[in-house]
Amino acid sequence: MFNKAKTKVINLGCRLNFFESEIINGILSNEKHAKKIVVNTCAVTNNAVQKSLQEVRKLAKHHPDKEIIVTGCASQVEKGLFRNLKNVSRIIDNKYKTLPDAYELEKNLGEKRYEFPKLVNTESKRTRATIQIQQGCNHRCTFCIIPYGRGDSLSLPVGEVSRRIENVLKNGFKEVILTGVDLTSYGEDLPGKPKLGNLLKRIFKLHPNLSRLRLSSIDPAEIDDDLMELIRFEKKLMPHIHLSVQSGDNLILKRMKRRHNRETVIKVCQDLRNHRKGITFGADFIVGFPTEKDLHFENTLDLITECKFNNVHFFPFSPRNKTPAARMPQVLNSVIKSRMKKAKNFTHSLIKEVAEKKLGENIEILYETKDLSYTNNFYKVTVDSKNKKTDKMNGQIIKVKLRSFSNGKFFAEV
Repeated sequence: MFNKAKTKVINLGCRLNFFESEIINGILSNEKHAKKIVVNTCAVTNNAVQKSLQEVRKLAKHHPDKEIIVTGCASQVEKGLFRNLKNVSRIIDNKYKTLPDAYELEKNLGEKRYEFPKLVNTESKRTRATIQIQQGCNHRCTFCIIPYGRGDSLSLPVGEVSRRIENVLKNGFKEVILTGVDLTSYGEDLPGKPKLGNLLKRIFKLHPNLSRLRLSSIDPAEIDDDLMELIRFEKKLMPHIHLSVQSGDNLILKRMKRRHNRETVIKVCQDLRNHRKGITFGADFIVGFPTEKDLHFENTLDLITECKFNNVHFFPFSPRNKTPAARMPQVLNSVIKSRMKKAKNFTHSLIKEVAEKKLGENIEILYETKDLSYTNNFYKVTVDSKNKKTDKMNGQIIKVKLRSFSNGKFFAEV
C-alpha cells in the first residue's frame, strides 16, 4: 500500500492525476514535510470515490503518526465525505495541489489563480517527459463530474510550452508527451485562440531537435485542420492517437451530449490510415450508459471492429450526483457487468488478431526497461537483450524484432 521509503503520495485515477502526483511527491521530498502523506483522489465513478475514502481510512489506521492531506477531484466535489475523516489535516483545492505553498500550514493562498506545475514528470530515466498544457473542461457531457472537480478550460501560453520543452530536451529526454483534461480545447482562453494544431506547428519549428512528440487523449469532434495535417504527415508526431469516443451508437452519443457521431470517428480513422502507414488508435468507452439497449452496445463493438482500435478502455457507467445522466433511466448492474465481460473478451481477441499480423517485423522503440518499453504506435513491448548491457540502452532509440504477442504486449529481441 504505502511505502514511506519511496513515496509520500497515494495516487488514484487518471493519467493527469499520476502526473500531478509526481509533482507533489517532489514537493514533499523536503524534510520539513516528513510527517505528511497526500491522497490524490479520483471522482470519475462512485467506486473511485469509495476507493479514495478507503485509502484515507487505511492510512489513518496504519500510520496514526502521519498528517494526511487530501486533494483531487473526489475531495473537490465531495468535500463533506472527506472533511471529518480521522487524521485528515486539510483538503487542498485541485487548482493549488501542485503549488509548494499549499503544503505550508501558515501560507494563505486566498483566491490564487490556477498555475501550471513548473516541474515535469519523467516517465522513466532520460526517456519520456510529460508536460501539462491544459486544465479543466468547458463542455458538460451528461455523465461527467470532472468539470466540477477541475473547473473551466485553461491553457498554458505557447511561449511557456516552448520553454518547458527546451528544458526537457536540454536534460536529455527523447520524447515529450503533451497532456491535459481536454487537450483539443487548448487555446480557447488565450489571446488569438491558437488551436492545438497551431501549437504543434510552432513546437516543431522552434525545436528541430525534438524527435518524438506524443499526445494524450483527444476529442474526435475538435481535431482542427492543422492537427489533422500533422498527424497525417509529421513523422515526429508519434503514430498513435487516443480518441475520447464513449459510445459507438449515435442515439447514446446524443444523450451523452457528445459533439461527434460514429461516422465522425470512422472518417477520422480511415483518413489517417490512408495517409499514415502503421498508425494505430486507442479509445475510451462507457458501458451501460442510461437507456443503452443491446443494439446500442453492439454498435459500440461494431465501431471497435471497423476502426481496429488497438488500445481500448471500458468503464462501467456510474451515476454521479449533479449530472443529468444520473436522472435518466438506469441500466441494471447485472446487465452492465455482462456487457463489460463481453466487451473485454471481444477486444482482447480483436487486438491479439491485429497484433499477431505484425510478428516478424523489425521496428523502432524508445528503450526504457527490458520489461516495459513502447513501440512508436504504443504497443507495450518486453525486450530480450540477449545479455547485452541494458543500462547503456536506456533512453536510446533502438531496433527490435517482434517475436510473439501475449497478455496485451509484444515480446521482442534486439
